[in-house]
Amino acid sequence: MDWSPMMNQFGGLQFILGSLWVTFWSTLLATPLAVSLAVFASDLSPRRLRGLFGGLVDLIAAIPSVVYGYWGLMIFGPLLASTVYPLLQSAFSGVPLLSTLFSTNAITPQCFMTAVLVLALMITPYASAIIRNAYEMTPKDMIEAVYALGGSKWDAIKMTLSYIKSSILAGVIIAAGRALGETMAVTMLIGNSVGPFKPCLLCRGATITSIVVNEFQEAMMNPSHSEALTALIVILIAMGSVLLYLGRKISKNFVEAEIHA
Repeated sequence: MDWSPMMNQFGGLQFILGSLWVTFWSTLLATPLAVSLAVFASDLSPRRLRGLFGGLVDLIAAIPSVVYGYWGLMIFGPLLASTVYPLLQSAFSGVPLLSTLFSTNAITPQCFMTAVLVLALMITPYASAIIRNAYEMTPKDMIEAVYALGGSKWDAIKMTLSYIKSSILAGVIIAAGRALGETMAVTMLIGNSVGPFKPCLLCRGATITSIVVNEFQEAMMNPSHSEALTALIVILIAMGSVLLYLGRKISKNFVEAEIHA
């Protein structure tokens, strides 16, 4: 069913899929970045600058989402649309699966890709902070044992990351939850196109949060419209709850496996 409040049609599947699409890709991009930042801030950066670097990463998390949205709308998005997006479209043209991801009739700064990239930057500090705290709490005896066995710095890092994998998962889950519920930046960058969902990163689209922000005022005059938006919000809460449950379940399994190892 299509979404057309004037016709009293409220098919919200496209917004649910849009939310999942943005959350999946932004979390996928943010995860390696968050791990890298955590390792650098805790182990690779100059010792005198570690506190400063960690503080800067945490400070990024405090930047209002509207600032990210404005930057993406006015600077980052237009830059990508004029340089990177055409290259991606031509490079993957004719490649199975990938051609679908980057196929669009008109390249525009406001699309899934811009929203995903900016959102990945926004959620990275949340995951990085949790991973960094766990990394710094790793028992020193374990690290010294790696060096005693002739291991290198990278061997110690790999061992530490393996030891804190449950914390890494927890950070990723929190970041995904943040991405799922992000409103302002996504609304400013995604294009807010109401129509059938397309699994295309360069296409315009909409999420549950963006459609609620864009239509809540007019929905106040139409009970059916208001009920449809309320239902979408309930679905969003349910999605977040399921995500949290799965994260806790998987994290618990990791911890139990470590105990029995």
